[in-house]
Amino acid sequence: MVTKMRCVWCGNDVTADLGISSLFMWNSKPICRQCQNLFHSLEKELTCPGCGRLMEEATLCYDCIRWKERNSYFPMNQALYVYDEQAKEFMERYKFVGDCAVAFLIKEDLKRALKKYLKKGYTICPLPTSKQSLEKREFESVEYLLELSKIPYQQLFQHIGKGKKQSEKTREERMKLQQPFVLKEEMPLPNKILLFDDIYTTGKTIRLAAKLLQDKGIEDVKLFTVFR
Repeated sequence: MVTKMRCVWCGNDVTADLGISSLFMWNSKPICRQCQNLFHSLEKELTCPGCGRLMEEATLCYDCIRWKERNSYFPMNQALYVYDEQAKEFMERYKFVGDCAVAFLIKEDLKRALKKYLKKGYTICPLPTSKQSLEKREFESVEYLLELSKIPYQQLFQHIGKGKKQSEKTREERMKLQQPFVLKEEMPLPNKILLFDDIYTTGKTIRLAAKLLQDKGIEDVKLFTVFR
């Protein structure tokens, strides 16, 4: 039986028949072939080993060199995709409009990448949303990506930050960000932790979270973001 459905990204009519190769069904969400590889994957690209930025050579970018000059503690970040115009539209629709269906576009790639860390014994910890943003969005956008991908995680942090959202701040304002997190007192800390967030812009937020773990004596901390 053939059922008419629409691609979760472009909205074009697609035929939800698993026998037709032009349609991919991920958990009953139709994605047409044109939208299958929507984002620029960094998996086989040369990137900055510090932040995951696309580079012409696999060396530290200028921003990471400056980070290391100011901070002796410098865990490495891996990113899944380039944060280009397609990625910006994705984040707008997913995070700010609340179109959760588009998250199926990155589900399989994300699952494959994070399972490698799970096999190495890392506990995945997503960064929590601020109270103000959570009240507006009504869902934990970073945690949802893990839940959709069926990736186990532990939430080790509470968000105590106030003021403007990170997306509304200038680069200078982001770099002046004060510690927005505290560790949950009742949670025992694993020995190997992978911090997970959606976007690496300046790196300030995720590195502040990593600093809390360093202060508690956790030596093996790595960072992972969907976009860079």
